[in-house]
Parts: sequence; structure tokens; C-alpha cells
Amino acid sequence: MKDADRNAGAGLLGVRPAWVGMTFLRDLLGAKVVASDGQLLLHAGPAFNSWQTVPAPVRHSMAFAAIYEGWAPDIDAAMSLLGAGKVEFGPAQDHDIVVPLAGVVSPSMALHVVQDLADGEAGAKFHAVVNEGNVHALRLGSLDPDLPDHHSWLNGAFTDWIAGLFETPIDLAPLLQRSLELGDDGHSNSTAGSRLLADELRARASTTPQRVTEFLQDSTAFALNLWMAAAALSLQAGAGVTGSTLITRAGGNGVDFGIQVSGLPDRWFTVPATPPIGDVPDVFSGLRATGAIGDSAVVDVVGLGGAALKWAPSSVERLGSHLPDRALERPELLLAEPHGPLGTRTALTAEAVVREGLAPIVLLGMIESTGLEGRIGGGAYVPPVTLFQAALSAIEIVPVAVRV
Repeated sequence: MKDADRNAGAGLLGVRPAWVGMTFLRDLLGAKVVASDGQLLLHAGPAFNSWQTVPAPVRHSMAFAAIYEGWAPDIDAAMSLLGAGKVEFGPAQDHDIVVPLAGVVSPSMALHVVQDLADGEAGAKFHAVVNEGNVHALRLGSLDPDLPDHHSWLNGAFTDWIAGLFETPIDLAPLLQRSLELGDDGHSNSTAGSRLLADELRARASTTPQRVTEFLQDSTAFALNLWMAAAALSLQAGAGVTGSTLITRAGGNGVDFGIQVSGLPDRWFTVPATPPIGDVPDVFSGLRATGAIGDSAVVDVVGLGGAALKWAPSSVERLGSHLPDRALERPELLLAEPHGPLGTRTALTAEAVVREGLAPIVLLGMIESTGLEGRIGGGAYVPPVTLFQAALSAIEIVPVAVRV
């Protein structure tokens, strides 16, 4: 491992992520929101070239967010507003926020605040949208007329209840470690972690409204958004080291999949996003999934999800033949450092990917491409090695031969 990558990895390993409270996009990015006349939407992955390139599921999520914000009365009006360029949109990760799948975040939507407690009150922060549950969810990109009302509750009464529970932070690493021990992989399966977090929240509350109780019981992926923020926070701590090829950001927007490396912060390297590969239930037979989409790729890059399959035999069984060759060997080959608190490995570098000729496995939901059916399965996405080679070349590291 090169010195620059080792130094960047040390920054990553030093992070102690904790959930410290809630905020809203309008408060986090006040000046940015004002500059856009209050009409700002952030999405997963790298930037789109134009509105014309935005895939249908993300268009639907943007439109419903516009309705929720009161910018438009209905879908047709919202689509016209967006198509006319009246709403600014861009990558959430560029603002230290992560968004799952085809979802978006708008000014009045709540965000989890995850902070690095290793640096005390001065610690860096990353943010994630609130998991919407499994029924009414922007991340699914479907035409669900109940989305605005659901978000009114989610970003209102539900967020208010959570926000009152933070006399002390919630240290995330111990809960994440316990969830892995219980069979989660930290991405495609976060059921145990969601239960642990729900238990922690209820234990802190003097009373828990019935609707909150039912929502948390049904939200089997509630923890994932917090794991995403913790992963992104850790990766970002390794950014800005000259010459380092440590991967510090990753995500897809359905059209392109991109990464960033430590030595070139804020520069996206992209490739066309192909769909994840996985089983599709018979009811969705013949439907096509959108290209790789979602900021949850940061979870796999940091060493969970597709890099933690040894913890989750149920995930391996579910993915079966859709996993690439040497799937369980890749963490040892690609991730340079043991992550002591979790028992996993971390510190993915572009140099290692090119050296081994193997890319990381990213576990992603499969979102139907027309935006009419929502999630049609879960699968594995493996970005091409050429993506990492491009980052290596740009950072002026002499590339090594790809194994064949």
C-alpha cells in the first residue's frame, strides 16, 4: 500500500460516527437554498447533464418533492416546472448528504446528522435523508399519490419525536457491529440494525406514539440511511491526501455511476450505469431495471454490503449465481485495512482494484426503469475496472497491468 493511501486510510479509520440529531435541508444549506429561490432538489450519484437525461424514476421523485414543497399542485404542473428549468438540482454528496436509490431531498425534508465524535464538538458531519419505510417512498421512483401526505408526517411529527431524544449522541459503531453479528450485511439486509436502532429510540422516549411504533416495526431498512451517513463520513475523512487513490465517494444516478478519490477531492469519475443483476419475481418478469442508482454504494465501498457477505449467508444465498467470481475473496484483496471496531475490512483504493483486476461488489435495489413499478428486486452491481483506471491515470500514478 502506498504511503499516500496509508495516510488517507488512517483518516478513515480514526472516525467515530455518532447520530447526534436532526436538521432540515433549508437549515443546513441556507444560502444555497436562498440562491435557488428556495427551489432546490438533491439526488443520488454524480450530476445529470440536463433534465432530458434524468431517468423516469428520479423525475417522479423530483415531481412529488415539488408537490410536497408547494411549488406545484399536481404531477403535470410539477413536470412542467422541472422541464422548464425552474428548479435547481444536483448531487447530494457534493453537499455532504446521502440519498438512497431514486430518492431526492428538498428544503423542507429532514436529515439525520451523523458526526465524528473522535474530534468532539468540532467533528465533521455527514447527513442522510430519513428512511421512508417500505410503502410510500420517494426512493422507489413510482407514481404514488400518497407521498406528499406521508412526507408531511415523516418530516413533521415523526422527526419532531426523534429530535427530542438526543440529550446524548447514539454511537453507531457498536450497533452496527451487533447487527453484523445478527446476520445483517449492512446494506441489502439491515433488519437487525433497524430493530436495534428502534429499540434505542424507544428506550430514550418517555412515550412513543402508536403510529411511530408501527412505522419503526415495519421499516426494516430504517438503519440503512444512518449506515450510509456513517460510511460517507468515514470515507470523507480520508479525502484530500495528495497522490492517494482511496475511494472517498461513490454512487449512481441511474444514468452514470461515479467515484471520487482522495487525491482529487470533488471530482467525479463516471461510467455509464448498467443495472444491478439479481432475481426478478415472476410478477415483474420482462421489466427492465434502471441503471445502478443510489448513494448507498458508499456502504459497500467502506467495507459493508457486498464487502461483508461473509457476515450474511442469507444475502449470499439470495443473490446466488448473480454474484461475480471470487465474491467472498474480494474484501481481502481490495480492502487494505482491518476495521477493528467492526471486525470488517476497509480502505478501498483504485490502485488495488486495477492491480487485482477486480472491482467491489455493490448491493443495490433494482428500480423499474419507467418509474411505474418501483422496486422489482435486489441485485449486485460491479462497476468496471476502467472506472478506477481513469482515476489512477488522472492522479498521475503509473497504472499497473490488469490481471487477465
